[in-house]
Amino acid sequence: MLRRNIWDHADYQCPIVGTCLTCNDLREVAERVGLDLSAGSGDFDVHTLFVGLCKRPDRPARAVQKLLDRKHRRVLRLFLKARDDEAVWALWREHADRGEIPGALWGVMCNPTVSENMLRRIYGEVHMLSHLLGAAQGADLRRLRALEEESAALAAALAERKTLLRQSIAAWKERHFNLERQLAQERARREAVERERLSLRELVETKALAVLGQERDALREQARELQERLAAAEDMVLRQAGQLEQGVRRTARLEQALAERDREVEALEAALLESLDQVPCSGECGHPETCPCPRLRGKRVLYVGGRSGLKGRYRLLAERFGCELVHHDGGLEQSPHRLQQLLAGADAVVCPVDCVSHEACAAVKKLCKGCLKPVLFARSSGLSSLASSLAELDRVCQ
Repeated sequence: MLRRNIWDHADYQCPIVGTCLTCNDLREVAERVGLDLSAGSGDFDVHTLFVGLCKRPDRPARAVQKLLDRKHRRVLRLFLKARDDEAVWALWREHADRGEIPGALWGVMCNPTVSENMLRRIYGEVHMLSHLLGAAQGADLRRLRALEEESAALAAALAERKTLLRQSIAAWKERHFNLERQLAQERARREAVERERLSLRELVETKALAVLGQERDALREQARELQERLAAAEDMVLRQAGQLEQGVRRTARLEQALAERDREVEALEAALLESLDQVPCSGECGHPETCPCPRLRGKRVLYVGGRSGLKGRYRLLAERFGCELVHHDGGLEQSPHRLQQLLAGADAVVCPVDCVSHEACAAVKKLCKGCLKPVLFARSSGLSSLASSLAELDRVCQ
């Protein structure tokens, strides 16, 4: 066997499609092979569709493989020359350290000599990279603080530049006034010399006339130089004014972006803190107008997937919203039949797309559509994402 095809793998179509191709690549392939995507198909729907199609050696899978070969042909040639796991691992480390994950992953998956243990080892590295996205939230906060410090520094620099510009303008005005005065004096002097020349023209027809002409030319040259210096000074001031305007616009854009980021962070933290500080609703208060969660009170929410270590906190957070949360691990240990039983008794479903299988997502979507129950696909499996989803359910369950 010269190489492995994408459909020769039993379980690796998802990382291949998700890592080695973009969603735009998949949509172009769908258009090329005549797949009819619905108008509301999101990136996740397109990804799930192609993961299933690439398990069979049909036209869509062959088109995807052809695009992968063309897109990563340089790296693919290197990996196909490797003859054992040690050589493949050395190539993988070299490309992974440079951040060239997509081409290297496709090269590994196409090499027929790679053992199953090596495939699982490399797949594990790629899979764990997705978990680093959660840690990126802390980096975002650090970048936000850095942006705040940068904004303050820019504001101070802008104030300093404004002061320097005002001083430059004042110096330019003073210099301009002096040049105007000198120019006026030179003009007056030239006019006086011209009058003197006219009066002496008829009297002096000797060498003195040539000397007077030279003096006149020197005065004219001085006047021309003064005018050129004045024009150069005006051009310099205009350039400085343009640079100042650009700095003001950039500062305004940075301040606007910082304000929008502050609003997003404050809204998310406020929603989480408010929900955690509220007293759990027992459902027997008898005062719905003052209840902290009048709409979710008494509801049962099914949470499919997520991190097993946070199940207790998931339930505690749901209690803060006045509802009961039941959990299904998305098929890791619990059966799909158990998922149907839990969904039958639930009022709504929340499914984090970053910590659940594609099959579980598809099953939840199909079952909720069949029984007309609301379902939210959360961005992540963190507590803040669950708080946002429960707040959205609280809004729609009125």
